[in-house]
Amino acid sequence: MNRKRMWRATAAVALLAAVATVIGAATSRGAAAGPEGPATAEAASSSACPQAALPLRADGVQRAADAALASAARLYPGLNTRGTEVMAADRSAFAGVRGDQVKFLCGQRLADRTVVVQMLFPRMLPSASLSEAVVFVARFATGYRVWYIAH
Repeated sequence: MNRKRMWRATAAVALLAAVATVIGAATSRGAAAGPEGPATAEAASSSACPQAALPLRADGVQRAADAALASAARLYPGLNTRGTEVMAADRSAFAGVRGDQVKFLCGQRLADRTVVVQMLFPRMLPSASLSEAVVFVARFATGYRVWYIAH
């Protein structure tokens, strides 16, 4: 086996191990991100939507993006999140399909109080799936916090 093929095989095994780690962590982590609601797609239901979300302030989109960046390593264990970048952060009304997802899952009131944050994990490239993340962030009495992991 030449070096190029050996490198590809090693990279493929490492990628599969990373995926297995992420799946295992998501399974063991459970559904709750805290008392406010779910952190995984499997747990989404109207009864699990955060009721304590407060209206967004003028600087809410930036603060939500900062909260998502600060939480990336904790929310995505097993992935190399060093160098994480926010690719987009929008109020759910302006976030396209993901914004519609918030409204569908939890209603208009929470959609008005949620920011959809899309992040890139550059160290996980070239994997399109492992290098991208989408989270929903809202403001609570304790500050801005991720309440749902959409991807």
